[in-house]
Amino acid sequence: MNKILTFISFLIISYNAFSQTAFYVSNTGNDNNKGTIQKPFATIEKAKNELRKLGNKKEGATIYVRGGLYRFSQPLELNKEDGGSIAKPVTYAAYEGENVVFSGSMHFTSKSFKPITNNSTLERIQPSLRSKIVALDLNEYQLNHIKQLPDLFNDNGGILGLFVNGERMPLSRYPNKGYMAMKKVIVNGGGQESKTDDWANYYAAGSKEKRPPRPGIFEYRDNHTATWVNQLERGVWLKGYWRIPWQNECVRVAKIDTLSKTISLKVPVPGGIGNKYTRPEGNGREQYWLLNLLEEIDLPGEWAIDYTDKKLYFYPPKPIAESDINIADSKGAVIELNNTSNVVIKGITIEQSVNEGVAINGGFNNTIAGCTIKNVNKYAIKIDSGTKHTVQSCDLFNIGEGGVWLKGGDETTNPRTPANFTVDNNHIHHFSQLVHIYTPAVNAGFTGGGGGGHHNCVGNKISHNLIHDTPHGGIIYGSSDNIFEYNEIFRWCQVSNDLGAFYSYDLSERSTNNTFAYNFIHNSDDGDGIYFDNDHSYMHVYGNILALNSKGGKRGTGFLFKHGSLAKNHYPLDCYNNMAINCGYGFDFVTVDTATNNWKDNFTVNCKVPFSYKYVNAAGKEIKQEPSVANGKNIVYNEDPGFEDIAKMNFNLKQNSIVFKDLPNFKSIPFEKIGLYKDAYRKKLPSNEEIQRFSNGDGSLSLNQAVLDRAN
Repeated sequence: MNKILTFISFLIISYNAFSQTAFYVSNTGNDNNKGTIQKPFATIEKAKNELRKLGNKKEGATIYVRGGLYRFSQPLELNKEDGGSIAKPVTYAAYEGENVVFSGSMHFTSKSFKPITNNSTLERIQPSLRSKIVALDLNEYQLNHIKQLPDLFNDNGGILGLFVNGERMPLSRYPNKGYMAMKKVIVNGGGQESKTDDWANYYAAGSKEKRPPRPGIFEYRDNHTATWVNQLERGVWLKGYWRIPWQNECVRVAKIDTLSKTISLKVPVPGGIGNKYTRPEGNGREQYWLLNLLEEIDLPGEWAIDYTDKKLYFYPPKPIAESDINIADSKGAVIELNNTSNVVIKGITIEQSVNEGVAINGGFNNTIAGCTIKNVNKYAIKIDSGTKHTVQSCDLFNIGEGGVWLKGGDETTNPRTPANFTVDNNHIHHFSQLVHIYTPAVNAGFTGGGGGGHHNCVGNKISHNLIHDTPHGGIIYGSSDNIFEYNEIFRWCQVSNDLGAFYSYDLSERSTNNTFAYNFIHNSDDGDGIYFDNDHSYMHVYGNILALNSKGGKRGTGFLFKHGSLAKNHYPLDCYNNMAINCGYGFDFVTVDTATNNWKDNFTVNCKVPFSYKYVNAAGKEIKQEPSVANGKNIVYNEDPGFEDIAKMNFNLKQNSIVFKDLPNFKSIPFEKIGLYKDAYRKKLPSNEEIQRFSNGDGSLSLNQAVLDRAN
């Protein structure tokens, strides 16, 4: 009898396992079909609506999407009706072994682009290129993102994206690579920055009464500037690092005076122009470039929108008839989950969005797994509130802003309420391509730019991610109770400096108890490693390997802890069992007399300044002090202390390493566990050669700005 009951139970379990609802979608299907594998639907929207009709019976259902390209002019939106349960989520999955692409772009044929015949327009183009540049008449299409660029913006101005043969095409630019540099600032403009920042031209002559912020004026060096005078009414925009390398606005030009060789900006830039450390004239190295002008289309792939002509001008990299042309112009993200719970998006490529790839707003327990998100203008994935969302084993690259943006949890409750987000095993690279500052691979609680900012991001885990190739930061964070572990980060700060692979500028009362463990951070000319730019109360930093291979400039600190409000708020810091190798500066510790700390069992190898210990007095001034402030031993080595292979960046310690003798409490770091790993979604790991793992890059785009440095 028991055997019979067991057999019946087995049949019931088997039936339930194989009778879960499944619908199939194919771009060769028909929405009048039944959605079977033999008779699939044509649209995902149809499959979603059929699932809704099932109510709770849809739990555990899967929508299988067959290989092909699916375009979305509006987001694929899922809401409360579309979720499953914790045990049986609803899954949207690429059919096994097939390439499924969700795109936020429109396709344009080569016939849409016409030769230029207007003589006045042709005269604006270099003679050798007049037959090569083509025009798209914007009056013929209902596009959303073709409004004139604002007079001032710090993102990409809301402009559409042009993609050809799967690659992002660049807006026209001068110079094609690198930057122009100011010669001298005439009017800083922008307003007073601080009580002590008494700019000579901020007050009216002979008066202490402040005048309103004025647009900046500066003397230019590059004589090519004069060629833009006749296009000012059409719109000439310059994007620049106007005052510091971590502020990057685009501003319209009001006037170009070719006699005095000056440029007058149309509106004030926040904080004014000219290096803030060398006001009023600046340092003569403030970098900027021109974008979006027909005259400067001179390389294959470049394009520009002319708002007077209402034309998009384009120099195709291949004959236009051989080009697959797509314009990203959709409204919203490609996929939006709004208060949705228990949904899995699996194995889908998401691309060519003028906004995010995926946006999750609220909800519970949603997962983005094994997806590729590329060529989107904003963040690949934005998670705004909700709990227990997961980004697992995705490839995110060629991103206009950052990789994953997180907001969730509650700092005001006692104890704090975690969001419990997980960002694990993702390969995030070549990001911040349109917004070059403060758009990291993972943003876990940082809002704003220079000077810091903050939003709730409590109790999350960011682990095993491989992050590389970005102009600014790797992971930027704020808030509390987050764990950052087993991540590998390299080639960050390729343009701007004074930022870290991990970076925060926050206050002790709202950013505390974050853990940084077993991260491998390496190969950056200008970047710092783990960088607490302000407060860092109750932080836990252990088991990290920093091998910056710094070029020897003023940056390149492995562990950099600034004092913030330390003089008033005596917060402690754990920093132990870490190593810094080939860094300009190894560890920079800051404390106060009564502070407790746990600084021990760290070592450096071949660092110019291995350890720096500083005391903060009541006035908030840092004063150098003796190493005895540490509560344990820290060791300096000038040669290999016994790594498996220092030349090949294998920093496992041999059993007979001198480190274990000098620091008996030092624990071996599980070097082989750091970074990506194989799982159900990630079948292959990139080789060192594929990603040029141990190269610093060519450094050609670095601003190389230094404080109090004046160019001739």
